[in-house]
Amino acid sequence: MKKIFFILCLLLLTGCGQKEYSAQYFDIFDTYTTVQLYCSSQKEFDHISDGLHDELIRLHRLFDIYNNYDTANIKAVNDNAGIKPVKVDKELYDIVKEGISAYYETDGYINIAMGSVLDIWHEHREKALDDPENADIPSMEELKRAAEHTDINNILLNDDEMTIYIKDKEASIDLGAIAKGYAADKAREYLIQRGISAGLINLGGNVIGLADSKKPSWKIGVQKPEEGSTEFVYKLDIKNQSAVSSGNYQRFYVYHNNIYHHIIDKDTLMPASNNKSVTIVSNSSLEGDIYSTYLFILPYDKGVKIAEEKGFKAVWVDNNDKTRTQG
Repeated sequence: MKKIFFILCLLLLTGCGQKEYSAQYFDIFDTYTTVQLYCSSQKEFDHISDGLHDELIRLHRLFDIYNNYDTANIKAVNDNAGIKPVKVDKELYDIVKEGISAYYETDGYINIAMGSVLDIWHEHREKALDDPENADIPSMEELKRAAEHTDINNILLNDDEMTIYIKDKEASIDLGAIAKGYAADKAREYLIQRGISAGLINLGGNVIGLADSKKPSWKIGVQKPEEGSTEFVYKLDIKNQSAVSSGNYQRFYVYHNNIYHHIIDKDTLMPASNNKSVTIVSNSSLEGDIYSTYLFILPYDKGVKIAEEKGFKAVWVDNNDKTRTQG
């Protein structure tokens, strides 16, 4: 289920002996990634950027539900549902564990075991995009049958063996709600370990700013929730923080003049309809992924209480295009 569609207002970095360098990646998590780093030379930037790209490609392959690779990934785990546990790399094991925790943090609204339902919606969306005249939506009967196989307890983890097992052969894991957030946090760790203290990562809308005395903050714009819009409904300053948006304006299709997007409400098994977008500023992009989706699904009055409790800066755009903020 997901998300996260941000447009940046990027400011050039200047400083003693260092300047801003940028790169773009087009092959990670089916989205567009930009990296802007404050480095002493093009050579230093290229070395760090190339290494970061390799690391993000590795994570992309681990979390991929559609393709097989040399290493065991989430598709391999799903393919072995009801058959056997699969030994996986630490990052895949850790993100699945984070996904299980997110389920309990969000009253089940973030559910990585909802793959059976999400796969149906994905198939209908792909069909509609390829052949709009024959677009349709899933039947409720079909969705309810799939929902019988979304129990989070179907996912069994073995810490000693580092294995993941899905005990229901009809169940599957989908990491779409948390994969980019986890990867963006890992990207930040990678850069900090290599001495980068100022920069900006935009991993398909999961935005992380690194700030220091030379670059105290980054100014970013919250996009008006319309496909292709270049307007901002709100502007934010982020320091060593993450900003993530969830919205109904990307990864969607239109059927009978209604938008059917990818963020599915577990209660209705239909695309969530309470908001057009929700943006969360937090210390972790994974946390931003989880809570921007969670609050996007919830009505504003419930979501704002959660934002207050968590201490988030949050921005809502409702169905009447009204912008509200918290924090």
